[in-house]
Amino acid sequence: MKHPILSGSGYKLYVIVWLIVMIAHGSVLYFFYDFSLTISITDSIVYNLTFGSIVPGFWFIVTFGSLNKDELSLIGTHTGAAFLTIVVWLSVSGFILKYIFQSSSVYLEFLSSSNVWRIIVGILFYSISVLIFYLIKYYQDMQKRMNRELELQNLLKDAELRMLKSQINPHFIFNSLNSISALTVSMPESAREMVIKLSEFLRYSLGKDSSELNSLGQEIKNATLYLDIEKVRFGDRLKFEKKLSDECVKVKVPNLILQPLFENAIKYGVYDSMDPVIIKLTCESSDEVLILQLVNSFDPKAAPTRGEGIGLENVRKRLQVVYGRNDLLEVNKKENEFSVSLKIPKHLEND
Repeated sequence: MKHPILSGSGYKLYVIVWLIVMIAHGSVLYFFYDFSLTISITDSIVYNLTFGSIVPGFWFIVTFGSLNKDELSLIGTHTGAAFLTIVVWLSVSGFILKYIFQSSSVYLEFLSSSNVWRIIVGILFYSISVLIFYLIKYYQDMQKRMNRELELQNLLKDAELRMLKSQINPHFIFNSLNSISALTVSMPESAREMVIKLSEFLRYSLGKDSSELNSLGQEIKNATLYLDIEKVRFGDRLKFEKKLSDECVKVKVPNLILQPLFENAIKYGVYDSMDPVIIKLTCESSDEVLILQLVNSFDPKAAPTRGEGIGLENVRKRLQVVYGRNDLLEVNKKENEFSVSLKIPKHLEND
């Protein structure tokens, strides 16, 4: 634990405080006790410089004394430390001043008679110094706890994000391998094309897993690879349209955040439809957020496809972990249209 006076720039404030105390001390002797300027300044310097040189040691009493949870022992420690400090302070200071002003009987008499109020001042100085050190120690301990908690939160956040992202690739690969398996007999050339595109997609996706945020433009490029894979299977039944501004594509978003949305649109839109299904991606940008909307048509008469619900819930959790908000994903379902809206804050809380 850093010493508040001996480390850093704390000594500057410490020196300023004691200079103020010295000026006040000397002024009292000069104006109220009618001592000469020399005696007033010397008395102030000797007593305050002596006590000021002892005070930094109180930090170690506070630091190591705090390890003892017994309140009586702690009170005893400070009582003994205060007594020893005042005895040493008055003895050393008195010896120095008696030697300097040995010819001034008036000052020497004052020096002997002033021990009572100097003891009171010494107790006050000790109490204030120790209290300040306790406050500083409490603040340093609180900062350490906050840093540890923040570090732990970041570790948990990173672990949760890795867990959530680890659900995406296996889920997609499972679906893709099923598609390839279905095409190997009926459409071997299409299956071969799908394998090539799948390898390209995985090479891109795995290379981006090391970074949490990616530009929207790169994410759309990644999603387009995925759609190209699915077009091998669905042909003209799958159509994709996008409307994005130049500003939108530069905004950072969590990587692979669009992947589950496109999977969801294909699974619940294209699978059970014999007619062409259009998947539309639009983007609106404001000063604070990026609003992405993915819309796909579906056949309301088709039997609902059952699944594990990994996709949208995964996106919701990732947005909550990254941005600390649970209002960033909205799902709407109309007669024959399904839409998902994402709000992407342009700035993280710790930026």
